[in-house]
Amino acid sequence: MGLMPEGAGNPFTRLDKQSVIGTLKATGSRDPDILYAQKAKLLAPAKQLKILAIFMVAVGAFFTITVVLAIAGIPLILFAWWTWRFSGKNIAAVETAFAEYAASP
Repeated sequence: MGLMPEGAGNPFTRLDKQSVIGTLKATGSRDPDILYAQKAKLLAPAKQLKILAIFMVAVGAFFTITVVLAIAGIPLILFAWWTWRFSGKNIAAVETAFAEYAASP
């Protein structure tokens, strides 16, 4: 994948600020367009994970309403909540690292 952190294509890979800054440095450019494109590549799996979480909440809510499937719906909602928080942390890490790297001289 080139300039992505190890396992960054996997949406369940935890991104931290240092790995994101390293990825931005690896572009070898300070051009805002190139950096923004790299940021978008880093954010894509986390955004897809957030969409998946929304879908899982909807399905889990439907299962829970049917009562019979509540035994599957409640854990699905809990997993969706965890997935939402995980993707939010990755998005925050990318945004923070990008802002820090873009502000540096």
